[in-house]
Amino acid sequence: MAVFLLLLVCLTAGTSAGRQRPDFSGTWTFDQQKTLKPGPDGRIVLAAMLGDEFVALHTATSLTLRIKVQGEIVVAVYDLTGKASRNISPGDIEVTSRASWDGDRLLIDTESDSTEDGKPVVIRTRRVLSIDEAGDLIIERSGTPASAVTPSRSVYRRVR
Repeated sequence: MAVFLLLLVCLTAGTSAGRQRPDFSGTWTFDQQKTLKPGPDGRIVLAAMLGDEFVALHTATSLTLRIKVQGEIVVAVYDLTGKASRNISPGDIEVTSRASWDGDRLLIDTESDSTEDGKPVVIRTRRVLSIDEAGDLIIERSGTPASAVTPSRSVYRRVR
């Protein structure tokens, strides 16, 4: 029994040490060539989810994104303590988000109201942010309803 507990502690320590949370801070630029490579599901959807360039400030309690969209700056702030965040997307759409960690991946679950075929609909998305072995930021998006949210994957390269 003691050997089993020691083995369990060693495995747990190795797992948590190998899954350190990344720092997303920096200036990131959209990498179209890498985004064109198929994702794990084999799909290719060319989408610059956070514009052509954005600046991220990552602290222990928040992630702030300053996104260039059509010549303007859109600011989104995500609380990393588990509290809900409210941001305004282009088109004055209020978006409520909750961010959480899954090992070294940041999950951002969002919800907003919209209309589809003249009827109200709730849009729910999940964006998963991670840093790959090359140091690139990978953002994967999924959500519902499928008619409003196209699953996609964007790759960004840190320039500063």
